Parts: sequence; C-alpha cells; structure tokens
Amino acid sequence: MSELFGPDPIEARGLFLLLSIPVVSALIGYITNYVAVRMLFRPHAPRRVLGLTIQGLVPRRQREIATSLGTMIERDLFSHDDIQEALQGADTAQEAAAFLNEQVDLFVQRLAGQNPMVSMFLQGPLLEQVKGMLLEQMEQKFPTLIERVIERAEHKLDVSAIVSAKVEKFDLSKLEAIIHEVSARELKTIELLGGVLGFLVGVAQAGCMLLL
Repeated sequence: MSELFGPDPIEARGLFLLLSIPVVSALIGYITNYVAVRMLFRPHAPRRVLGLTIQGLVPRRQREIATSLGTMIERDLFSHDDIQEALQGADTAQEAAAFLNEQVDLFVQRLAGQNPMVSMFLQGPLLEQVKGMLLEQMEQKFPTLIERVIERAEHKLDVSAIVSAKVEKFDLSKLEAIIHEVSARELKTIELLGGVLGFLVGVAQAGCMLLL
C-alpha cells in the first residue's frame, strides 16, 4: 500500500520525531548552559519567581568571596614580609640617598637666593663635606627608620580587611563586563558545548528507540 499511495504518514511522523530528538536535545543543552553562564552574575538583586528567590551566584556570595579572597591574598600573595623585604633592599637605601642629595642641593639653592652670604660658605668642598655627613647619617639611621615604618604598617595595614572591603563594594556590572571581556571565548565554548552534548545525548536516545 505504501508503494501505491506513498509513504505511510505514521512512519513519516515517527522518522521526523526520531530526527527531531537530537535537534531538540542540542537546543535544550545550549539554552541550559547559556542561562547557567548568565546566572553567574544575574540577576544582581534577589527576585521572586514562582515562589523561589533567584539571584546570581557572584552577587549572592559577594561577601563570602571578598572575605576568602582577602585572606588568600594576605596569606599567599602579599604579606608584611613582602613590605619589609622591599623597604629593606639596597635599592631603597640608594634611592633614599639620591633623594636626600637632591633635596640638599635644592635647599642650598633656596638659601643662596635668600641670603647670598650663607651661599658663600656652603659651596665647594664645604658643601660636599656637609652632604657627606648627612648621607653618612642617613645610611646609619636608615635601617632603624625602616623598622619603625614597618612596625607602624603592621599595626595599621590590614591587607585582608582592605581587599575584602574593596571586593565587597566592587561594582558588579564592571566585574561582569571585565570577566566577559577576558573570557568571552571560553564562555561561548561552554554554551556551545552544552549544545554538542545535548545533540549526542539526543542521538543516543534516538538510537535506543530504533533498537527497541
């Protein structure tokens, strides 16, 4: 009969359903991953939908993320030991000596402009002797000065608290834009991967239906 009157409508409908399963599964997988990626940040504020409270993962956990990030940075990435090492380095002492030398020259120039008699004495070997004495004192007292600065910083500088406060107050829209700008390709891959996996699942389902 099918040869005389064409394909059986029931068989054609079954074939269409089998072919549509992978397509629908791919669409569902893509949409699911698309929504999941967007829900990392959105909605920013809690919203009630069908009796459920919905909010993006990052906005909902922003305070916990800020606290954990601050603790991690202070423990693993930045600490008071790093400050001490940087300030007690030879480069810092050399920069301080060069700065002092520059400031002494500027002071002498201003003093000479105000009192020419004084500038007559503070020049040549005498000026170099005075500068040498100041630099020598600077080199001797510099380690003590740095130790005092570090001690005050340890009491007043709480890296963990500062980072936590900054992250907690960070504009979510800017953070979302930064992450999408940096990871746009990876996020798109996640969405497409959902479609691919959905398609493969649909093919497997259609194959099982044919076998059964």
